[in-house]
Amino acid sequence: MQEQMREQIDRMFHPRGIAFYGGVTKFGSFANFVMLSIMKYGYEGKIYPISEKGGDVLGVPAIPSLDQADGPVDLASISVPAKAVPEVLEQCLQNGVAGVQVHTSGFAEMGDEEGIALQKQLEEYAAKGLRIVGPNCFGIHCPKGGLTVLPGFDFNKQPGPCSMISQSGGLANDFGHEAALAGLGISKVVSFGNGCDLDAISLMEYLADDPQTEYIAAYIEGVADAVAFLDVVRKTAAKKPVIIWKGGLTPLGGRATLSHTGSMGGESKIWEGALAQAGAYAVQGLDEMMDTLMGLVYTKSRGKKIALVGGGGAIGVFTSDLAYRWGLEIPVFSNETQKKLRTYFPTPGNSMKNPLDTGTPALPLDVLKGCVTEILTAEPVDVMILILLTHPLETVSSTFCKMYGLEPPPPGQYVDSLFETLTGLRGQTGKDLALVFENRAYRLEDMEADAAWRQLRVKYQAAGIPVFASAERALRAVRNAALNIA
Repeated sequence: MQEQMREQIDRMFHPRGIAFYGGVTKFGSFANFVMLSIMKYGYEGKIYPISEKGGDVLGVPAIPSLDQADGPVDLASISVPAKAVPEVLEQCLQNGVAGVQVHTSGFAEMGDEEGIALQKQLEEYAAKGLRIVGPNCFGIHCPKGGLTVLPGFDFNKQPGPCSMISQSGGLANDFGHEAALAGLGISKVVSFGNGCDLDAISLMEYLADDPQTEYIAAYIEGVADAVAFLDVVRKTAAKKPVIIWKGGLTPLGGRATLSHTGSMGGESKIWEGALAQAGAYAVQGLDEMMDTLMGLVYTKSRGKKIALVGGGGAIGVFTSDLAYRWGLEIPVFSNETQKKLRTYFPTPGNSMKNPLDTGTPALPLDVLKGCVTEILTAEPVDVMILILLTHPLETVSSTFCKMYGLEPPPPGQYVDSLFETLTGLRGQTGKDLALVFENRAYRLEDMEADAAWRQLRVKYQAAGIPVFASAERALRAVRNAALNIA
């Protein structure tokens, strides 16, 4: 990538000033909501609503044209009708703006001559040196630059190592929320829509050498030059993990991508093989994308040997079947370890072999702590997956306590009491741990416990222990991280 283009993109991610076009002073307009989102997120640079009619937005006065800005403008957010976009681009070009994000739709994705011709005009401005994200996009999110996409004002503000590029604006927004739930800090997210200028290839090339990005995820519907795209993926994957969800791999999906961003899909087997050869992690769906990221970020061993504890017999059987199908190992514990575990379960009915079937999901804390300590300190496993079930540990135990006139423990106390033991074992043994907080009950009465467990999820993940919603997702994270293709 040419140094001038990289510098322009840097300015877009960290703008000193932003101009907003498109009925920005009218509450409820797209431009107004984009501006409000960025203000709420905490952008500290200068904000310039552009409106010939005047007015203000929360005390920020509008100016009639960009040349009246009293400071540098590095980024413009454009939400005017499609036919008016070229005129706005001319203003931006004349006033030294580094780049723009064109939210407006009505371009090549329409499939008609007018829309295609309008997008050609945007490409002409890009050729003159103006960088363009879009059209038909949500734009840029960058915590360090104080930017966010609509309505991502509630995304995590703490920068981190994960970046994502997406042809879908809604998916970019979902990624921001899922990353926060997974405890993954974000470097950059770009919803690039039709990608008339900054597309999957150029954005991937930029992120490959971005020192603030260690992991790259991408949702791609179609690329104009598949060979060039795979080449940049190959070069990028040699430097850092690349996770790609390629949409439109079926006839119906391909038809949807054409109307969504004007992109052509492709054949499933061809793309999956090509991505694998390029060294990328090929995934399908946002859940698998997030699971893979969590596996890569949190697990250090990238190993395949798993110890599975808790959850019940059926969960143990199911996860064992999954492990076999996915090429993972659940090795039988040594005779010595089994004997030690048996001391915690003197009555018959529990399997000590691996998975460890605890019989009840509400084991006494000292028993559970003893079991995980025996396994992690003695067994040559790479990762332990500990399954904790919300309903029996919270609702059932609380209900029975109340029936006997006893004061139930505070919500989340059981899981919180494991924290010191689990984090200590992780540091002592150097082995990876993953927790499963599974909740199959969704009554209103259960929400207090659910809220407590969500807070505990944040606590555990801040300590380097990932938390998943199901054993299947935890196994998939371990499996994908263990592929070691990057």
